Amino acid sequence: MHRTSTCGVLYVEDGYLVWDDYLSHRQFALASGAESIVAAFRRPREIAEVLAEQRDAAHRERAGAIVRALVGAEILVAVGSPRDVQECRLSTAWAPWSPLARAYHYSTRFLDSSLFLTESEQDDQLLRKLEAEPPPPAFKKHPDALESVHLADAPVSGALAERDLLELLYRRRSGRSYSGGPIPREKLAALLSITASPISSSELSQTTFKTSPSGGGRHPTELYVYARRVSGVPEGLYHYDARNRVLDRLTPPLGDDVLVRVCGDQVWTGDASAFVYFTSVFARNKWKYRVARSYRILHYDVGHLSQTVYLLAVAMGLSCTFTAALRDETLSGLLGLDDATELVMGCAVIGTP
Repeated sequence: MHRTSTCGVLYVEDGYLVWDDYLSHRQFALASGAESIVAAFRRPREIAEVLAEQRDAAHRERAGAIVRALVGAEILVAVGSPRDVQECRLSTAWAPWSPLARAYHYSTRFLDSSLFLTESEQDDQLLRKLEAEPPPPAFKKHPDALESVHLADAPVSGALAERDLLELLYRRRSGRSYSGGPIPREKLAALLSITASPISSSELSQTTFKTSPSGGGRHPTELYVYARRVSGVPEGLYHYDARNRVLDRLTPPLGDDVLVRVCGDQVWTGDASAFVYFTSVFARNKWKYRVARSYRILHYDVGHLSQTVYLLAVAMGLSCTFTAALRDETLSGLLGLDDATELVMGCAVIGTP
C-alpha cells in the first residue's frame, strides 16, 4: 500500500503546480492530472485499486505512469518503508503544531551536501551585489510624525545604577508586577539608544554595528514605543528613529483596553509604563541572503535585542517581560505597517517594580 507523503508542500510558482519535498530539498513540477492521483492516496491504498477507478485503458495507462513517477520521487510513500517510518516519527514529534512549522524548519535545514562560500567568496559576492543593486537603508524614518521627541541630549551614564555584567545576568527576571509609576525620560532614552542606535554604519553597504549582533550586520529590527507613563514624553505610540535618537509620534494616546488587547488580553500588562514593540524589515536581510533560512535570523536578531533590553532594565532598576503573545494584525494596523515588508515580532513590557 502507498500513501501521499506528509512531508511535502504544494504551491503554485510561475504557472506550475510544485511539490516541495522539504526533507530531501527536492522540488517537482507536477504534470497535469497528477494532483488527482496525489489526492487519491491521501489515505493508504493499493495502487491497483486507484488505477481501477480510471475510466478507460488510456487513462489507466497515463495514471500508471504518473504513479510510477510519484513513487520514484517519494511523493507517494510505501507503507512500512524507511521513509514512511521517518515521516510518522516526525508527525508525532511535532504534534500538535501546524505541519507548516516543521515544513519551514526542515526546508531551511542545511544538508550534509550543502555548499558554503569562503570568506573571500562572500566578500566578492557582496561587491557584486553593491554594483548590481543598492542595499535597503539600515534605518527607517517616519515622514508623517505628529511630533518628535529628541532624546540625544538625555545623559546615558546616569541612567544605569548597576554595571556589573555578571550581577545583571543573575538578577535578570521576567517581571509581571508593576507599580504603575512613571519611567524617567532619561532611562527610556538610554535603553533605546544603547539597544538600537548605531555604533557605526556604512553608507555604502548599510552594514551596521550595534551593541547586539546581527547576521551580516543587517539589523532588520525596528523599535516602536508606546509611552504610557514616561516623564517628559507625551503619551502616545512612537517609532524610534535609531540613527538620530528621536521618538516620532504616530498616534494620540490609546486606551488601556487597546494596549492590553494588543498584548493578547494579558491583564498584567495594564500597569506597564512603556511598551517596546519589535518589528522586522526583512528586506535588509534578503538583500544579502537570498535563501529562505534567513527568515530564522530575523528571530535571532529580536532575541539578541530583547536580552539587551532585559539587562538594561535590570541595570536601571526597572521590571521587564518580553512577550510574543500579541495580536499581530491589530498592532500592525496601529503602527501603520505594510504587512508585506515589515513584520510584527514581539514586545518588551516595561514598568517600575
